[in-house]
Order: sequence, then C-alpha cells, then structure tokens
Amino acid sequence: MKICIFNGDAFLSGANMSLVDWIKNDTSNEYWIVLPKSGVRSHDFDNIAKNIHVVNGNYFATAKHLRKKSVVENVKLALKSYYMKVFYKQSIRKKLLSLVQDISPSVILSNTFSVWIGADIATSLNIPHFWHIREFMDLDHGLEHENPEMIRDLASKSNAIFISKAIESYYLKKYKFKSGTVIYDQIDYDKKVLNSNPRFVNSKISAIIVGQLIENKGIMDAIKAASKIDKDGFDFTLDVYGRGPLEDEIEKYIRDNNISNVHLKGFNKNISANRQKYDMALICSKMEALGRVTIEGMYYRNLVVGANSGATVELIEDGKTGYLYKSGEFEDLAKTIEKVIVNNNNNNIIINNAHEWSINKFSNNIAPRIIKFMEENRGV
Repeated sequence: MKICIFNGDAFLSGANMSLVDWIKNDTSNEYWIVLPKSGVRSHDFDNIAKNIHVVNGNYFATAKHLRKKSVVENVKLALKSYYMKVFYKQSIRKKLLSLVQDISPSVILSNTFSVWIGADIATSLNIPHFWHIREFMDLDHGLEHENPEMIRDLASKSNAIFISKAIESYYLKKYKFKSGTVIYDQIDYDKKVLNSNPRFVNSKISAIIVGQLIENKGIMDAIKAASKIDKDGFDFTLDVYGRGPLEDEIEKYIRDNNISNVHLKGFNKNISANRQKYDMALICSKMEALGRVTIEGMYYRNLVVGANSGATVELIEDGKTGYLYKSGEFEDLAKTIEKVIVNNNNNNIIINNAHEWSINKFSNNIAPRIIKFMEENRGV
C-alpha cells in the first residue's frame, strides 16, 4: 500500500516524532510525507528509510489562535493566513492535486487534526482519508479551525485514528467520522540508557519536567510547587528542560521570588539519558492528549506525578504507576510530592510497576494495527 501523509510542520515535533516511530518500522508499505512550507526545507525526515519519501507541499498550517500573541507573532500568523487565503485555491491546491495524483496513493493520512488540507485533497481525488487525531486543539494548543463547517463536512468523509480514549471521547462529541479507533502511540524505548539503580536513596530528591515553556504545559505550577516544597523544609530540586515564549517570564519569576531550587536547563536532545539522575518526573499539562513525556518518565524509572486531566489519567493509576494531583492546583501538587517524599517505602515498587507496564503498552510496533485499520476502512 502507498500512503501519502500531510504534516502540520516540517520539523520533528512531538506529532512528527510519533509518526516516525511507527512508519520507520514498516518496510512493507511505501510512504510519501508532504511537509508544509518552512522557508528552508527541513532535513529531519531525510534518510529515515528507503521506502519513505519527502516532498514539500508549500502550504502553511493555519488556524485561529485563541491565546494572546506578541505583535511579531501576530504579524507572522496574519501573513501566513493571507498567503493561504490568496494562493490556496489559485495555485497551491492545484499543485498539491497534481503532486498527489503523481504519487497515486492508496490512502491519505493527516498527521494532525489541525491541518485540513490532506482531507480536502483526498476528498477531491476520491482517495480514502484518515485523520490521525493527536491533540486537543482548543483545550491544549489554543487553536480553532477557521472554517468549522468545512471541517465538519471533511470529518464526515474521513476515518479517524485517536491516540487516546480522552481524545476519542472529546472529538466524537463534536464530529461524526466514517469510522474510528483508538491506537496509542508507539514510543521508542532505548535499553542502552537504562539505569536500574533504585531512586529515593536519600533525603535529597530531584525532579524533572520536560516540555515547551508555554502556558498549557503547566510549568509555572511545577515551579510554584517546588518553591513551596523548599519553604516547607524539604531538600527538593526541580530542573526544567525546554524553551518557549514564557522563558523570560519564568526566569523573572524565579529571580523576583528568590527561588533557588529550580533550574532552567534549556533544550536538550538527550533527555532519556538525563532522566537517570532524577527521582521524579512532573507532568503538569492542563490537557495532555496522550503524554509522551509521561511514558518516557516511566520508561527510564522516574516516579511520575501528573495532573488528573486529559489522557494523563489513562497512563497513571494513582498509587500504582504514579500519583495524580488536582490539575492547575500547585498547592495540591506540592502536597502530593511531599507525601511521596515522606512515605517513600513503595516508591521503587511503583517505579518498577510503571516501567514494566509502559514497556508492554507503548514500545511495541503499532504499524500493523494502523495498516490493518486503513485496509479495513479505506473502502467504507
């Protein structure tokens, strides 16, 4: 089978990493990845496998932004939106139709619900379309489609793959698809970096939080909780890995409040290996669609503490594979962490439970399940 995939961005973002994790294991089918316009074509997708081809679609993934942006960001978004409104029907769409006709795929897959162009091209060419839905657009990313009526129409002509039960439940209340299934993402597990030494071996506890420094990731909740834990007399440190638009604001907050137990580490490609030196991993996202960082924390033996929202509750069984706290309430997060520190007899048992469960659940090849779903529903 030949599969044409429309991406939302041209770089190895979380969605695209999850895509690569499964297509690189499938040598039986041929993949054509269509990347949006990015100025300079990204090489992140080059040389993945001989059966994976990359082309530039010269489109922008545009949507209505619900959160406040800087003047510069608003100008860039406005230019992209103008470009698509002016040129999509005139030239971009025609070129994409020609490109896809030349590829002649069996199906078209859109690797994000925020991009509707793949669905439009598929419908126009009478090619079966599958939406790989992997985000809460409005609740997490602060995005809405610019043309809701068009999306409802395209959804009714598409099949859906949901990456969690939370995502499935949310979108089935809003849209009617031809067919749908839940298939959890496959996430690569690197056995070489695993350190099986026990955590919580002394009173000095270290925690890690990984993610973009944006509002919906709850980074400020983690920082406020860490500060409170320090003031309560615990020897606790939090390292923050990631970059984003809130970086300056976070740095100022840490400086103005004399917080000495939180350290901003910036972006790091080797997070898996770095996890070995931490006892805990915090997941504070307001509405996680699945939670790659939650699973990676379990993989590499961090005790995970996460917000009781979104799909995080599908991953963390409270008291068995980690701990949950009330989403958005940093004081409850601090209370939960302090309880973990004080009552640490079961911590390494929970870490081992989560490690084994996550490997069994998420490290297996999901390509056969996705291909089977496509084959069974492309004629529906």
